[in-house]
Amino acid sequence: MIPEVSQEDGPRPRWRYLLLAVLIFIVAAALMAGLWQLPQAFPRWFEASPSATPPPASPSATPAPAILEPTITGMVADANDLQGTITFQVSAAVPADRQISQLLLWYDTQAGHQLVRIPGPLSGRTTVQRRLDAAREGLTRTLTTSVELDYWWLVQDTAGDQVRAGGVAILGPNLRSLVTPPAPEPALVDFTWGLSETGHFELYYVPDRAAERDRFEIGALAEDSLDRMGSTLAMDFDEQMSIYLVPRVFWQGGAAYGDKIQLISYLDRNYTGIETWSYFTHEGTHALAQDLLLPKENGGGPDGVLVEGLAVWASRGHYRIEPLDAWAAVVASSDEYLPLADLREGPFYDFQHETAYVEAGSFTRFLVERYGLDKLKELYGLATGDEMHDDALVRELYGQGYAELEAAWLDYLAGLQPTREQAETWTLKVRSFDLMRRYQTELDPDARTLPGSPPPEWTSDTLKIFTRRLQAPANVVLETALTAAQQRIYSGDLRGAAALLDDVEVALDLGGRFTRPSLTARQDVVDLVAAQDRAVLRADARAYQETLAPGSTLAREAAVDAALYPAFVAYRQELVGLDLADDGNSAEGLVLLHAEVVGGSYEGDGQLRAVGFVRTPRGWRMASRQEAEVALALPSVRGD
Repeated sequence: MIPEVSQEDGPRPRWRYLLLAVLIFIVAAALMAGLWQLPQAFPRWFEASPSATPPPASPSATPAPAILEPTITGMVADANDLQGTITFQVSAAVPADRQISQLLLWYDTQAGHQLVRIPGPLSGRTTVQRRLDAAREGLTRTLTTSVELDYWWLVQDTAGDQVRAGGVAILGPNLRSLVTPPAPEPALVDFTWGLSETGHFELYYVPDRAAERDRFEIGALAEDSLDRMGSTLAMDFDEQMSIYLVPRVFWQGGAAYGDKIQLISYLDRNYTGIETWSYFTHEGTHALAQDLLLPKENGGGPDGVLVEGLAVWASRGHYRIEPLDAWAAVVASSDEYLPLADLREGPFYDFQHETAYVEAGSFTRFLVERYGLDKLKELYGLATGDEMHDDALVRELYGQGYAELEAAWLDYLAGLQPTREQAETWTLKVRSFDLMRRYQTELDPDARTLPGSPPPEWTSDTLKIFTRRLQAPANVVLETALTAAQQRIYSGDLRGAAALLDDVEVALDLGGRFTRPSLTARQDVVDLVAAQDRAVLRADARAYQETLAPGSTLAREAAVDAALYPAFVAYRQELVGLDLADDGNSAEGLVLLHAEVVGGSYEGDGQLRAVGFVRTPRGWRMASRQEAEVALALPSVRGD
């Protein structure tokens, strides 16, 4: 009998064998992994037995070099935009036998300019932090508080040695939103003029400006100018005049008041291009001529033709030594001629300035040359400005009226033959000063202020206007361009002057924007100088070298170290002159240094420096820099 086989005792499914094989593989893999980790978990169980030949020994660590001078070993500025804070941190070390005597932190806001002082003695190896809370302290804009904020640390040891290094903190949108403009300048309630005296002059100046730096040279020039004026006018003067020298341009830069008080622009960036001696002779003639005035029953005084004509003639030109008669002849033969009757009736100062002055100067010269100085001085002293009175006075003195004198003068001018160059020079001169006055009206409106009272009577608002000037890049670009155009006119480069005036006119038409290469290049140079200022201020050698022409003496290591060593809390090179070469690849400039160091003034503050620039594939770079001297002297004229 065949036994019955139950279903449970039948053949087992194949998947069960497969499952068993997988389990065995997993267990084996786990055992192998464990064995692999044993040497790392229990290293002593698996140490190698020493071999007959010992392995080469590991190289010993090189000892750290000894610290021989103060060193900043680490520096960071952590800007936390969410919290509105900036944490400045520095790590420093000094020689083993010294300690850190103090740490200074400077950053480029109004508060940061006051310096954070961390006094010592501190350990020879120290890390310190200073946290700036922008909401509490404020981020008042100075040079760099926009996206970047410059800063530096200074470490000084107990031997007096120091090191300074700086960097840049990058501000996020929240911190940038907290940046505020600087507070308005306080009223000049306690302003005091500086004073320098000579035998015949009281020279008043704004402290810490160019006039204080050059006061002795200015005094000598004023005395020389007085000697020339006295000789020209045949007048003696044994009293004192008062001259107020202001560091900004106003109108053409000169004015005269009663009591022999004069107001004269004196600054390194004088975009009128007028030389200082010309101011002294012109305004000084006005002052001396006050002694010619005689008492009159009806009061009054000479008209504008006589007043300005005498000053222009005595100065041998309006702004420099100029061909008065040749230029007057050009005017007389043109539609621009102004009849003397119109000029005398006035207002004299409402006419085109240069035309009115050159006509008055040439006419005065004609009267002096033909009829003598004494007769002119008598006319000047007795004139009242009343047309009928003065015409009768002229007939009494000259035997003919103004109309006849004007006709004789015009006949004289008609016999002259001005050269083409003289005519073009005159046209460019008028154009340059008209553009200058347009620039003043549109971009330097304070320059159109002409106080009716002398400086001793000025209010604080007037003082504020006349003791500061604009420093925006657009102002610097256009003012240096106007100055360069004047220099080219007087040097005979009329084509270059005309091209530069074209560029200035286009920029004014565009509201102060620059599209012409001569002005965009100036803007690039202005930006370069500003970048160099920042690099010097924060002692950033790499950034400073990037502003220098490769291979120049300025880029040598010793020169870089010398430039960055002083602990500057303020450093700005004001570009006061710039003339580009015709090929556009180089430029010569003049900068005025404004600088201050920790603890007080800097010896080079107020120094003028002649600088050279070159255009490289990476942009404009400074190639040379040397101290420049101020030259103040009367020009030579025939008869000296």
